[in-house]
Amino acid sequence: MDSNVAISPADQIAAAKASVALVMSLCSFAIGLLPLKFADRWRSSTELPARISRIPTVASMLLCFGGGVLLFITLLHMQPDVWKSVRVLQVAGQLPTTDHLSDLIFCAGFFAAFIIDETVNKVRSRGHRTGTLAATAFQPSPKLIRGLFAVMALSFHEAFAGLSFGLQSMGPDDGEWGAYATVAASKLIVAFCLSLELAWSGARNPAIVACSAVFAIVTPVGVAVGMALTQCCTDVVADHSPSILYIVSLGLASGSLAFLVFSEVMPRHKQTGFMHLLFTVVGFCVMLLLQISTHYQQYT
Repeated sequence: MDSNVAISPADQIAAAKASVALVMSLCSFAIGLLPLKFADRWRSSTELPARISRIPTVASMLLCFGGGVLLFITLLHMQPDVWKSVRVLQVAGQLPTTDHLSDLIFCAGFFAAFIIDETVNKVRSRGHRTGTLAATAFQPSPKLIRGLFAVMALSFHEAFAGLSFGLQSMGPDDGEWGAYATVAASKLIVAFCLSLELAWSGARNPAIVACSAVFAIVTPVGVAVGMALTQCCTDVVADHSPSILYIVSLGLASGSLAFLVFSEVMPRHKQTGFMHLLFTVVGFCVMLLLQISTHYQQYT
């Protein structure tokens, strides 16, 4: 076999995309396992003051940092994506031109999570009042359900982000590479914060590992699907527009994630003081700087 056979630029780009996606997936999974050391300690504590001390600790400040990250992802990343996608389909005539349609989808997700949360609370309290502890022993806690909502919401969004990256045709000097590196950094931050929230919610170690694996693998799967579409379905690539299913799912996920942030993460400040509020702001600002960096690299 001739060792001087040149590899086409398209093959080089495809190999680079696959390598980046694989490395990011492995790093995301590894970082998602870091909060496991907190899980056993928190599961052994049944009262809030034991879980988060009024004295600032590394664990409690990291939780509030994660709250700021999730707040930014919900309100300034996912929901604006829903808004822009709704407008695209409204212009195309695929959705009714109702005002604030994206906000209505967001609110539907918020209230759906609210209803599920209240239902779980009612079932558990009724079981305790009637003494049927066995019936409630296997009921997941509301915090755990909201944590799983967050994992599903962000995993769905990351899968579509990977699909978009796989569909893009980029050269070696394209600014999109730098933008994607910035997005990858944000994924690693979110992976840690998600696992931290699951540990706080009382999830078992196997559940945390499984959720970290799902969140890690959805991006390379999306990249692989996008690259396959570029090879076999040029018409799909040319008409790269969001689907109604994607918009509705992302809007509902964004609303449910917002419920997690405002009902579970933000109230911690009332119990943990100003330093934790400061770390929430820091988490929000870190994601803001990453987004600004992404936009700068895309348009320079």
